[in-house]
Amino acid sequence: MGIEKHISALLYRYQCVIVPGFGAFLTEIQSSYYDDKKQIFFPPQKRVLFNVNITHNDGLLANHIANQEKMSYDQATELIKNSINKWSEELNSFGMLKLSPIGVLNSNNEGGLVFEPSVNSNFLATSFGLSGVVSSEILREKEAPAPVIHINSAPQVNKKPNRYTFLRYASVFTLMAGIGGILVNNGYNAYLSDQTLAIEKSVQTKVQQQLQQATFVIEPDLEAITLSVKDKSEVPMPYHIVASAFRSEANAQKAVEQLKAKGFEQAVFLEKNRHGMYPVLYSSYINQEEAQTRLKEIHKTINPDAWILVQ
Repeated sequence: MGIEKHISALLYRYQCVIVPGFGAFLTEIQSSYYDDKKQIFFPPQKRVLFNVNITHNDGLLANHIANQEKMSYDQATELIKNSINKWSEELNSFGMLKLSPIGVLNSNNEGGLVFEPSVNSNFLATSFGLSGVVSSEILREKEAPAPVIHINSAPQVNKKPNRYTFLRYASVFTLMAGIGGILVNNGYNAYLSDQTLAIEKSVQTKVQQQLQQATFVIEPDLEAITLSVKDKSEVPMPYHIVASAFRSEANAQKAVEQLKAKGFEQAVFLEKNRHGMYPVLYSSYINQEEAQTRLKEIHKTINPDAWILVQ
């Protein structure tokens, strides 16, 4: 039994799905766009990426499989290990691994993995069922020259103008259909602009509910530190970049102080979640674009395991 269907289901709801010991499938939202070469309008979509360096077990995939397949957490973990072994054998034998409907992994000459996402899959819930809209180029027919009438000659019947009249009407109809398609698409984009943030917030808040206990190195001699809480800003900042999480409030505060010493002045930790963990944040942002930009910088320079939490 493969685990591809479970990964696919989680990609609709989460930005990061980690396959322990193998890698992580990450998503980023791409706005609707028009492809000049293909002459197609594409709806907004979640672009899927693969990062081989993120392999720690956050428990999300195993917990989902356990709930869906009615098995224990340990059995789900063993199922994931067996699937990874089969994937490795297929990559070693054929140099390619097809994970339907997510995409294809290929081995390159350096021994690394190159991921190609499936062009037929869109994991953005608000675009479910939507496909690209073809807008073909309108080709205009040249008008036929006016017939020459000879005086004192017998009248002649010329049926060609009827054919070109039909082509002119067909061209007008095609033009109106194309304009109508563009107007419908513009209305659709305006609707999505109003709905995307609300839908993302509703879906992504479930990340905290599915968070499992992660493994962190905690020094045993950490002393309790008094918690200092700053006043909340009047402007909501629902996008948080998470550095780590701790079961101990004192350890969470210690991590915050260490981040501030490294220059992260906005570092803070959130209240205990339902799993008894205190998420430690690098910083918070008003919109997803700013959070994604900062997250990429942190991945490259500090912490490749950092991720975004939406509240």
